[in-house]
Amino acid sequence: MFKYLPEHIAWLNKNYPLMSRKEITVAFNQHFKLDRPFNSVVACIKNHHITSGKDCRFKKGCKPWNKGVNGYIGANKTSFKKGNLPHNHKPLWSERENKDGYIEMSVPETNPYTGFHTRFKCKHVWLWEQENGPTPDGCAIIFKDGDNRNFDLSNLEHVTRGELLAMNLHGYKKQPEEIKPTVLALARLEAKAGFRTQPGRGRV
Repeated sequence: MFKYLPEHIAWLNKNYPLMSRKEITVAFNQHFKLDRPFNSVVACIKNHHITSGKDCRFKKGCKPWNKGVNGYIGANKTSFKKGNLPHNHKPLWSERENKDGYIEMSVPETNPYTGFHTRFKCKHVWLWEQENGPTPDGCAIIFKDGDNRNFDLSNLEHVTRGELLAMNLHGYKKQPEEIKPTVLALARLEAKAGFRTQPGRGRV
């Protein structure tokens, strides 16, 4: 196990104020013809309380570079520039298909989750609301013919969630075109009467 001798300590005391830790490691090894690693020399300096004499503390009256700055410290090279748009930005009225197969459209309506001045909304809901006002609470807008690409206003209808449940349990979308009005009327009657219908079971 290597042991630092008194002459080693004395040399470090004399020269440490003149060099950085890396520099004094190289100079120490050259002077004593040794091959001590950087960590060993640094440990010796610390263990023997050898100081460089340098005072790195803030002096009275010095002002830190970020004085008066709270949190945000300014833009850097990766910051968005004013007027820049993210790569996935979609212009107003652009359309996309959501995971359920419905067409969504970017509309001038405040996003309730982000506060942004535009949002994506189901196209058929937006078109119906422009003609009839906001969708009533507890209601949904459906395509009467089952075709979610037919945005004609005559094909859009609002139903309650209870009516929608009854329609789905009757397989409304899979019914022939001529039967759909009857299924819709039946679903409305059952919802109004308070029936609960479960597939494969009777009404209770």
